[in-house]
Amino acid sequence: MNGTLVSGYSNVYQTGVPGIGVHFYITFGFNGGWSDVPTTQTFNVPNSSTTHYTRADLVVTGPVGSGTTSNLPSMLIKFSGSCITTVTATQTLTGSTSVTGNSCSVTTPTLAFTLPRAFSKNLPSAGATTGDTTLPLGLNCPAGVKVGITVTDAVNPANRSSTLSLAANSSAAGVGVQIVNGTTPLSFGPDSAVAGTVNQWIAGTSTGGAMQIPLTARYVRTSGTLVPGSVNGKATFTMSYQ
Repeated sequence: MNGTLVSGYSNVYQTGVPGIGVHFYITFGFNGGWSDVPTTQTFNVPNSSTTHYTRADLVVTGPVGSGTTSNLPSMLIKFSGSCITTVTATQTLTGSTSVTGNSCSVTTPTLAFTLPRAFSKNLPSAGATTGDTTLPLGLNCPAGVKVGITVTDAVNPANRSSTLSLAANSSAAGVGVQIVNGTTPLSFGPDSAVAGTVNQWIAGTSTGGAMQIPLTARYVRTSGTLVPGSVNGKATFTMSYQ
């Protein structure tokens, strides 16, 4: 291969457009199917003519940006053996393509939920909730953009539950915070915009223009003794435009 690898990949090469790479393949032996490139194959020649094929796919490697494909990778193929004269060929990608990433602007980059005072009688046992407070997450998007969102626990980024960890300046215990979309508590995921990342959820597809996503924060009773005090939590939102 002649090209620059995309970080984190062993066989996908840069195109000059953020988030878009190229993956080459070649026929696997004489049995059909595809083999990732780079590769080395050794096989016995059949007693008949045969054909090898090559293929190049565009691969989304992350959030797609805007730009023009340039310095595209190429693939060198070499056939050698006792029964043939060594043959080499270079497969190139020609031309350039302009890519415009579909992206949205977030019109409410910060949501500050101020929950009402809660009483122990409203949180009698583990799983009980109270204090629902709803705010809209605002976006402005081109039509047809599917919006994915991942919510990350800023206090404990490894948290994959649906209960937000309490910040260090909290004095309460036995209680946490949930973030709810509709009637579903959101589970937390990594700070990643890659499509299909853990606990990413689809907020909807934009019809073009302003888009609002209502989100609710509320107290949830956890295990252990309920101790009165302040409750503070912090989460981040990572948007994925697909």
